[in-house]
Amino acid sequence: MPYKYRGSSGSDAGTPKQQHAALRRAERGAAASGKERLDEMIRPSKRMKEFMTYAFAEVDKAKSSAQAEGYRIIDFGVGDPTEPLYDGAVRALQRGASEHSRSGYPSYIGMPRFRQAAAGWLKKRFSVEADPDTQITSTAGSKEAIFHFPFAILDPGESVLMPSIGYPPYRGGTVFAGGIPEYYQLKEENGFLPDLAEIERKISANSGIRMIWINYPNNPTTAMATDAFYKGLIELTQKYGVVIASDEAYTEMYVDKKPRSVLEFSDDWSNIIVFQSLSKRSNATGLRVGFAAGGKDLISYYRKLRTQLDSGVANAVQEAAIAALGDEGHVQEMRALYDEKRKLLTAALDTAGIRYWADSTFYVWAKIHGSSIDFSKRMLTLDREKKVGINVTPGSMLALGDAPNADGYVRFALVPHVDEVRLAAELMRAKLG
Repeated sequence: MPYKYRGSSGSDAGTPKQQHAALRRAERGAAASGKERLDEMIRPSKRMKEFMTYAFAEVDKAKSSAQAEGYRIIDFGVGDPTEPLYDGAVRALQRGASEHSRSGYPSYIGMPRFRQAAAGWLKKRFSVEADPDTQITSTAGSKEAIFHFPFAILDPGESVLMPSIGYPPYRGGTVFAGGIPEYYQLKEENGFLPDLAEIERKISANSGIRMIWINYPNNPTTAMATDAFYKGLIELTQKYGVVIASDEAYTEMYVDKKPRSVLEFSDDWSNIIVFQSLSKRSNATGLRVGFAAGGKDLISYYRKLRTQLDSGVANAVQEAAIAALGDEGHVQEMRALYDEKRKLLTAALDTAGIRYWADSTFYVWAKIHGSSIDFSKRMLTLDREKKVGINVTPGSMLALGDAPNADGYVRFALVPHVDEVRLAAELMRAKLG
């Protein structure tokens, strides 16, 4: 009778060959279980999952399909200037790269000369006095500052008021900081300005509201804030102890009347902080430089936060910003160019019978019938004979929260070359009129 191996318990355990096979199966099972556990661990956070869906996916798919069919697309979608950076800034950047070649890490708060230049510009432009030592700090453009600022003052579970249509980092920064977004409406009948009565109702009903985002001149509606709005908002927020965070990236993009800053309407900036950027003013989106100005404590908190985030804005980039802030000629030329583009596009919209708003910024906010996504898809193949289309941003894709009216609008960003804007205007007159 052949020998049969018995385990330590005395029970039959099979031959050594069978045992080896069983051990391999067990190892494979353990490995599979470990892989499953690894797969469970390598996943996005719950907060990240909220931002995994790409809002523009449907329109991008239609755009790619049109391009695959041979369409030339004139792109009014993303608000990224295509004109060159101010040449004085380019020269300063080159000199700065040489002068600061051995300077090491830059300052978290910006070079003294940069902060002085920002203070000088604020005084010249808005007639306000900001202390460069305590009330101004550098930023890597306004996007990172807007996203990160809530981390400096918000506790988990506190709320932030923001427009229901607008810049995504208002919501993104709030959520990642553990805050709760709450929305106020921007309605056509109110000139796309917040209703102060609505804001007071929300603040009085929720003691957890810590701050409010505003953005004027406004993306996407092009609306400009009135003096009465700024005065009323300051009075309201000081009454309830709420921070005003003002995104003022578009103050230099206007038609006739100069936009004002919220800083002009109070000598007490303790609950006010504004974010300025050179991205639109000087076509400097690639440099990533701007500044924040406001109450000493708010600036101090944001400066301390920056020490945990990065190592400051490169000195050479700050040199370019100093040069740009010191020159207004290129800004006037920029406004003249956008005026030319604006007139071409709005004349075509007039012919087509489409109502629009183009009071400031470099956007045109147009009111359409039906779905904004359907309208955008149609525009991508507007001229089927010449195979030329136009890309615009659906209003529904700019909604941060509950914005029932957003789907009735589309946004044009006046960034294509003027010849392309002229061609787009001709197409719109022919096909939409």
